[in-house]
Amino acid sequence: MNQARLEQTVLFMTGSTGFIGKETVKQLVEKTDIHMLLLVRSERRARSVLESYGVRSFERITFIVGDLSLTGLGLVQADRERIAKAHVILHSGGTMDITLGRETAEKIFMHGAREIAQLAQDMKFSGSLRHFIHVVGFMSPYGQGNGQEKQEQEPVEMNHAGSQESAYEEMKFKADAYIRAHAKQYGYPLSVVNPSTVVGPRPTGETEQTGGIGLLIGAVQKGFMPVVPGGSSYWLPLVENDVVAETLVFLIRDEAPLGGTYPLLARKDESPNMKELLHVITKQLDVPRPTGSLPLSWIQRLMSLGGSRVSGIPSQSLAFITDRTFPVEETEGLMQRMGSSWPDIREQLPFIIADLDYRLLSKAEVEHEHVLTDYIRVRLGNLASLGWEGEGEPWVIVHGLLQCADDLLPLGSQLHRLTRNPVWMVDLAGFGRSPVHQEEDAFTGQVNALVEALSEMQGPIKLVGHSVGAAIAAAALKRSGRTDIRLALLQPVADNGRDARLTKILRLPRLVVRTLLRARSQRSWANVFRASGSTSLDESRVTRLAKRIQAYLRSPRIAGAHVDLLRWIHLGHKQTIGFWDEFGSPRQTEVDADRLVVWAEKDREYHFPARLHAGYKKVELPYGHYFPAFQVEQTAEILLGWAGESDVNNKR
Repeated sequence: MNQARLEQTVLFMTGSTGFIGKETVKQLVEKTDIHMLLLVRSERRARSVLESYGVRSFERITFIVGDLSLTGLGLVQADRERIAKAHVILHSGGTMDITLGRETAEKIFMHGAREIAQLAQDMKFSGSLRHFIHVVGFMSPYGQGNGQEKQEQEPVEMNHAGSQESAYEEMKFKADAYIRAHAKQYGYPLSVVNPSTVVGPRPTGETEQTGGIGLLIGAVQKGFMPVVPGGSSYWLPLVENDVVAETLVFLIRDEAPLGGTYPLLARKDESPNMKELLHVITKQLDVPRPTGSLPLSWIQRLMSLGGSRVSGIPSQSLAFITDRTFPVEETEGLMQRMGSSWPDIREQLPFIIADLDYRLLSKAEVEHEHVLTDYIRVRLGNLASLGWEGEGEPWVIVHGLLQCADDLLPLGSQLHRLTRNPVWMVDLAGFGRSPVHQEEDAFTGQVNALVEALSEMQGPIKLVGHSVGAAIAAAALKRSGRTDIRLALLQPVADNGRDARLTKILRLPRLVVRTLLRARSQRSWANVFRASGSTSLDESRVTRLAKRIQAYLRSPRIAGAHVDLLRWIHLGHKQTIGFWDEFGSPRQTEVDADRLVVWAEKDREYHFPARLHAGYKKVELPYGHYFPAFQVEQTAEILLGWAGESDVNNKR
């Protein structure tokens, strides 16, 4: 056996901080003993990016400072000598920006390909190189049995022909051709991995790379996609980044690489076509379905004539929509060797769409005053959740209107810090990063979604709900039939509204109400918080929250979810009248210590549901409706007092 295979595999990798690269590094750390040499422009930034992604160990990671656009990659001699001893090259570097100018694209992709190929040549001569793995877009014409192979007889120098708009794709594909020719000339195994449009991993669908399907979702979000591009014969191939990473990890570990070309996509006839994909997107974003279709070339022409300027959507984004089929037999053979099968993207699509819909809101406008980076994202049932793992009885916190899980992170962080319990803030269906529910009745859909989320958690739970989230939590507890859940209601809302003007507005058609909600100004939302009765409010907090609410409601999905719950509260009639009577337990002679209600007396929009007096421990506060977002420390102290001192960390 080759001596290199008897030693610990050393990998030289570019693109480790990219969307695919981060997941690959994480899986390599968790599943292998491979040592990684990571080419990065800044070690400090790269370490921070990987830590934020969940990479916990750096024992087998060595950062190599360099740049794909520099001569010799900008490497010092010691690093060049270190790389020369590596066994595997994984070249996945390059900016994901389809609007790159020609000069920049050539520096990154073509210049980078020449430099990486020279390293491969040096490693081949030294006898260490076992495998070269190149990651390049799925639309590359090379290596897919279409006659392009005859161009790969020797390394070729590329000219500057081509349009400015296609520079990104053109330079990536020329780099593909160059590396293929170089590998053939110098005789080393080359595997080319062609991911289709990359989306977030299961189960969360967290898709930080917004330049692919995110551009399509952004167009629908803004009302700029009234037709199906190309019609039902076209499709947008998709692949989750954890699937790409699993493939790369397998190839890196392969001791006898065969080489080949692996398009990472499903068969066309087993994937959603553009009509089906647009229908799923519009359903999740709560907008009308597209009517009819237009040839893709017509839409591209409209974009080039000014449509891109109006919509903010680059015409290049349509390049990933295709009517082609791709040869996937080699990929399917690789999947068999891996013991895997190709996952169906349909189940994951609602989470990808919700994540991107929320992510595409202006980052500046949804920026949070507390810069918390240690929380993680999980999925509970069909609800997106943020929080912290820990030991002991978990907390589950359900937000109310004009909020999402992010807005309760400060409260959750305080509870986690003091108890070290697991703490999870869930996004209600259609809010934040959660997909919309599929039931006709808004409240029933929310309750059932929460019941399903809670069913994934075994053992006792402390369930906390704010505003209408308190009503959803109470109903979910009752529907679940569980006796191991303690319930705390913060400013509970159901049938206790007293805003007659709002009730009249909500009788208007749903689309009109949603439009009015989305049109409200930041100043108007700030006045809502001030008028809620809170005293001694931090004005900077009021401004930030108002700014975020205005941004949230630009999403038709989130605005629609708000309208549906507002109508349930104010127009529910039989559904909501006497809602709290079921939870008051008026025949009890003693207060149930497992149930808590916290009421802020200066709330001007809702009155206290008096029937709760009999069955709940009650705490009164001199604040307004949104006290959990403004009086974080005091809210946490009340909840901890209710939970019991045994749950509180000794370091408190």
